[in-house]
Amino acid sequence: MRGGEPANAGEDIVRLLRTVLHLPPAALTAQTRLDTLGLDSLDLVEAGLELEAITGRDLPDGALTEAHTIGDVVRLLAPPAA
Repeated sequence: MRGGEPANAGEDIVRLLRTVLHLPPAALTAQTRLDTLGLDSLDLVEAGLELEAITGRDLPDGALTEAHTIGDVVRLLAPPAA
């Protein structure tokens, strides 16, 4: 996802989250609440580090622990508006 961002960056981020969190393909939607996934704070920190490495984007400290839904995470990692 570095360089030119695909038009479906949100879908790509959801796909990355599924992989990073080891969830089945249908397990996540933008409305999925993070607190329903059984993740602890260490899981979220590790996921954040991996997402940063994959996407090349920096997440603010604690951003994933403060996010409520998958959609929140997508917005955190989405490319800035041109």
